[in-house]
Amino acid sequence: MASKKLLKKRVKRIVYEVLDSCDYHIVNEHPSADKADKMIDEAVDFHDSMIARINGSNDQKELRVISDEVDKANVDFTDKLNGLA
Repeated sequence: MASKKLLKKRVKRIVYEVLDSCDYHIVNEHPSADKADKMIDEAVDFHDSMIARINGSNDQKELRVISDEVDKANVDFTDKLNGLA
C-alpha cells in the first residue's frame, strides 16, 4: 500500500529524471531540444497535478488509483525520453 509520503517521492523522482535528461538535450543543443523543452513542461504539469491529487486524497482506494497512474506515467515518460535519443 502506498503512503502519501512514498507516493510523493515517486512522483518527484520521475520528474527529476525527466528534467535531468531533457536538460542534457537542451544544454548540448541536441536536435530534439524543442521536444525536450515541451517534455519539461509536461513533467512539471504532471508533478503539480499529481501532488494536488495526492494531498486531496482521503482514502486508500484513491491512493491506489493515483499510484497506478504514476506507474503508467513513469513508463510513458521513459518511452518519450528514449524517443529523444
